[in-house]
Amino acid sequence: MLEIGAGTGAIAEWLVREGAHVTAVEPEPILARKIRTKFAAGDDVRVVESDSVGAHVILAAEGRTFDTVLCVSVLEHIVDDAREFAMAAAVLRPGGRYLVFVPAMPILYARIDRETGHVRRYTKRRFRELCRGAGLEVVSLRYFEVLGILPYLVVYKVLRRASITASSTGLYNNVILPLSALVDKVLRGRLIGKNLVLVARKP
Repeated sequence: MLEIGAGTGAIAEWLVREGAHVTAVEPEPILARKIRTKFAAGDDVRVVESDSVGAHVILAAEGRTFDTVLCVSVLEHIVDDAREFAMAAAVLRPGGRYLVFVPAMPILYARIDRETGHVRRYTKRRFRELCRGAGLEVVSLRYFEVLGILPYLVVYKVLRRASITASSTGLYNNVILPLSALVDKVLRGRLIGKNLVLVARKP
């Protein structure tokens, strides 16, 4: 698996426990070092300290391809998202999957999005356009976290709060997110939600 924007390696750690071999791309030197330290005892994780463009150049030169490319809470920070899709498609093996998690609903774009470097929030239409442009097929495209819309709208859009507090994080993790997960099981991501989850496939 190839993970773009691996952060502290939390997702990579879970993937390794599930039996995956991970190439973790992380441009921030401090975070890249943390990942290397975390997996120093094994060879299940390779760290590429680079942004996604540089990493894809390295991987292309090596002729590397992957079963899965994972991009969680990263694509919204990238101006040229079409190039990101094309690069993911280039390193996927036939039948490989591109998994993407992003913030949804442009109407919710607020000061906190701008402060945290979000270029945009996504729509299903935009994802379908990106998949067509990269030659990928949409396997699944679903909204996630319907109950988070109203709190986000009030706190960050109306009240224009520019940071996430410990109290709001606790409320989100302990109340809103679990309830949203239950609602999402019923709605199956068809109606609306604060985030979007894409699973695309390379033919």
